[in-house]
Amino acid sequence: MHVFIGLWKPKQSWLALSQPARTAYLSKVTALTRLRLGSKAEAVAWGQNNHAATTDRYQFFCVWRFPTPELGDAYLAVLAENGWNDYFETDSVRGDPKTPFDVMTQHVLL
Repeated sequence: MHVFIGLWKPKQSWLALSQPARTAYLSKVTALTRLRLGSKAEAVAWGQNNHAATTDRYQFFCVWRFPTPELGDAYLAVLAENGWNDYFETDSVRGDPKTPFDVMTQHVLL
């Protein structure tokens, strides 16, 4: 299993769109994402960032669970192919989930 965390905030180009244009764009990207990823991808959580220290960098987030890293690549490809990065400043992190002990051990081994 692979966990993907996406972080983003809108650019001025997004804010310049009308609400109907935003709705149409998001409907299109959502449908294309589901077509490409199918039932193998699990949307774990989506939300608006309410952590004051980071809201200037990231206004929204999503958490996906994918069976393989390649499905994460497919998700990013759908976004890139459909101009997501024209409208949003994005960042992402991803990896295989571990136990807290395993991660802390990796810190020790650095």
